[in-house]
Amino acid sequence: MRLNRGAILNIAAMFLLGCLLWQAESFLGDYQIYIAKLIFINIILALSLNLIYGFTGLFSLGHAGFIAVGAYVSALCILAPEQKEMMWILEPIIWPFSELFTPFWASVLAGGVAAAIFAFFIAVPVLRLGDDYLGIATLGFAEIIRVLIVNATAVTNGSLGIKGIPSHATLLACYGWALFTLIVLARLVFSNFGNVLRCIRDNEIAASVMGINVFRYKVLSFCIGAFFAGVGGALLGSHLSTIDPKMFNFLLTFNVLMFVVAGGLGSL
Repeated sequence: MRLNRGAILNIAAMFLLGCLLWQAESFLGDYQIYIAKLIFINIILALSLNLIYGFTGLFSLGHAGFIAVGAYVSALCILAPEQKEMMWILEPIIWPFSELFTPFWASVLAGGVAAAIFAFFIAVPVLRLGDDYLGIATLGFAEIIRVLIVNATAVTNGSLGIKGIPSHATLLACYGWALFTLIVLARLVFSNFGNVLRCIRDNEIAASVMGINVFRYKVLSFCIGAFFAGVGGALLGSHLSTIDPKMFNFLLTFNVLMFVVAGGLGSL
């Protein structure tokens, strides 16, 4: 694949920014690094919702649920078994979660995959709806996920949440995952797949008449967006080191939605 001048400049800029962030601790304070990590995490969350809403036209309000799934799954993967045994005081943690222990990068991927699986089961009944009805339905499913987290005490520690999550989400790691998300979604939306999504967004009936399997592409877009929301949730949990069900309410989805609308629907 031949690279044009713009692509070469973009790659150079990404590399230079990565080198700068690698040395960031020498000239930035703890608070500045904390904010910078939040910026990169929110970039991932905004890009993931933009694929669903901005490019496919699916008015989804369930993003907080996918972020929660990613955060909890990742936390369960990187917490040491001894920590889990001490922390689960309401009810002992069940197997295999009690013995689960993975590297951080694997836990982030696991959080994304778990969120995508949840999204698939939600998408099948919900994506046949449209407009405001879809928004209300996805909002309801996000609340169901939050209630499940509260009540699944033997897995999630219930309303007490999970504390002492290892802080593996360094500034460079958050930047790397944000860059990975941007590159993957850019490759998708500027391909034929992205053209199909924009066609569905602009006129679903016309897309269907042209032979496009509209429902299949909607489900794919929804699951890919949920995967990256789970990745963002995994990084958020490791960054904050503490998660609980109250964090993942509608306000979190609303904040991400504001980023998408302010940045421009259907724009990277």
